[in-house]
Amino acid sequence: MSDLRKAIADYARRKGTSLAPNWDAELRSDDGLGDADALERLCATLAWEAPIRLSGKPRADQFPLLCRDASAGQWFVVLHYRGEGTLAASGSGDVPSSLPLSEDLSFHVLALPDPLGATAHLSAQAVVWRAVMRHRQVLMTAGLATLVANILTLGTSLYSMQLFDRVIPLNSISTLIVLTVGVMLALMLDFVLRTLRATMIEREAAEVDTEISEYFFARAQAVRLDARPPGIGTMAAQLRGLDQVRSVMSSTTLFMFADLPFALFFIVVIAMLGGVVAIVPVLSLPVSLAIAFALGKRIRAATDRSQVSGNRKNGMLVEALDAAETVKANRGGWFMLGRWNRLVREVHHYDEPVKRLSAIASSLFGTMQQVAYVALMAVGALAVGEGKLTAGGLLACSILAGRINGPLVAMLPNLVVQWGYARSSLRALDAILSLPVDSSAGGSGTRPAHLAGAIKAEGISFAYPGARESLEIPSLELRPGERVAVIGGVGSGKTTLLRVLAGLYHSPGGRVLVGGLDLAQVADDIVRGHIGYLPQDFRLLNGSLRDNLGLGLDRIDDEAIHAAAIRTTLDQVIAGHPLGLDMQIQEGGRGLSGGQRSLVGITRLILATPQVWLLDEPTANLDQGAETAVLDAIENALPAGAILVMVTHKFQLLPRFGRVIGLQRGKIVLDGPANQVIANFTQGPAPAPAVVRA
Repeated sequence: MSDLRKAIADYARRKGTSLAPNWDAELRSDDGLGDADALERLCATLAWEAPIRLSGKPRADQFPLLCRDASAGQWFVVLHYRGEGTLAASGSGDVPSSLPLSEDLSFHVLALPDPLGATAHLSAQAVVWRAVMRHRQVLMTAGLATLVANILTLGTSLYSMQLFDRVIPLNSISTLIVLTVGVMLALMLDFVLRTLRATMIEREAAEVDTEISEYFFARAQAVRLDARPPGIGTMAAQLRGLDQVRSVMSSTTLFMFADLPFALFFIVVIAMLGGVVAIVPVLSLPVSLAIAFALGKRIRAATDRSQVSGNRKNGMLVEALDAAETVKANRGGWFMLGRWNRLVREVHHYDEPVKRLSAIASSLFGTMQQVAYVALMAVGALAVGEGKLTAGGLLACSILAGRINGPLVAMLPNLVVQWGYARSSLRALDAILSLPVDSSAGGSGTRPAHLAGAIKAEGISFAYPGARESLEIPSLELRPGERVAVIGGVGSGKTTLLRVLAGLYHSPGGRVLVGGLDLAQVADDIVRGHIGYLPQDFRLLNGSLRDNLGLGLDRIDDEAIHAAAIRTTLDQVIAGHPLGLDMQIQEGGRGLSGGQRSLVGITRLILATPQVWLLDEPTANLDQGAETAVLDAIENALPAGAILVMVTHKFQLLPRFGRVIGLQRGKIVLDGPANQVIANFTQGPAPAPAVVRA
């Protein structure tokens, strides 16, 4: 790894931000990463924001900073001032810990990618607005193009007026040619400006949509597992509401915000040309807007109900497809079909008012356009008859009125419906943002260089919604080097205990300490690197087998994967497929048996080599031979001082452990040496539950 890559990794750690695993995979070579422009090229390759180079001497509040020594061609991180003109540096190799401030040093601020950032209390609308404001320069440019384009629009109306008032009565061909050429040039320029405006807006809308989608996807992933809503399909449908928000972030929105003010400008021009004729658009425009707002209020109420039902329908679709095996095996197709039909009828019931109001709005506004045109021509005809207006002036006023009552009024119905759905989608997204997230989400939290020491649980408790019994552990300590088996009946809290110890579930009031640090205060990427958790039902992701084995791991090559696969017997699965590690895995791991999925999960855990191993019945789906090979592989892969905690229902596995913890109804009823527990079981029925401490 080059000095620049090392410096960026160190800079991220100093800034309290986590980098993605293999964040620099797109950088093919280290060549050229030591020159002055290396940082700009790296950011461009990775699609990061361009770095900022500081001019002059850095202020004390700007540290840490990326620094390059031009004389040595090295990159490193400077932390603070050691004294007047002396900097404290963080680096490796030939980089000194203290170096003098000189002209050879250049200082850079780098905005590292952080989808969440410090946005814990933002609403969905605020998130969208923040993303839009980051692109305000382009929007201002598009607004300027709108200004010029609308001014050029006057050319058509003025051309018509001059044509009827001067050219036709005088048969002035030369004037006609000059006016026609001039207005054609104006129309061509108008076409170019409007095309550029639409292109700019759509491109920036795509950028804004990418940023917003990244934020909400990251936020949804950061939601605590114990706080997730029960309907994952419904939650996914809520996230799809971003499409509704995006539909109003296009040239239509610019039309309302940029073109609407020009409606007032056109009214002023009509008043200058036709005098009393301006009374028609003065009355028709506010009436149209008032009707649009009134209908919009009713449409928003209907879209709220329609959106909720639509989300439930999408949620059921995901559930039905995911549970297809269970549905077919238990003849549940008719039951699911009945639920589906009821939801479809419910969606249609709530969607019908939206369609009815939308149709009424379209018809009403269409009629209003015709009425406004007739009224303007009638008033204009009277003005022409009285000599207050020329025929050409009336034609010009009608063209300008068409610019007001035409595109603006015609687009209002569709915009009202779109905005209604967008408002409903924003409220659904607010519901997701209101869910509690992991305390270390967004790159916050303590970032120790490494975690070590015992795991201590103090006063932890957890209860599922509606459950009568809960996990209650007043005190529990797992010391380095221990091999612990967790036993207990179905629903006794074994899996919940592992999830709480892994930091996946939040214990209100209690805490889990690792090496004296509260697990909830440690950055999530540090926790995941220290604690490895393997669920009983290990799900795989859509992609290759290599992708799943290297998920979240840094720089794992095929040689390391094959070495680990041989130890867990996964190599037989790899060798049995013509694509080997490139074998494509379907969603959830379909196509692989439960035992094969377990082997993938165990192999990945061996590649990760955490210091704490929390395994939930890892061999439940394996035959005896594979089970022995896997347990031996795990034992051989455990680092020195590692803690192993494994849930099991198999009594014959207990001799592999030094300590056994028994759970019953969420409470520890047994805690002692494994040999003592085995002796108690082999001597006869166990006595009444009692806690035995080692």
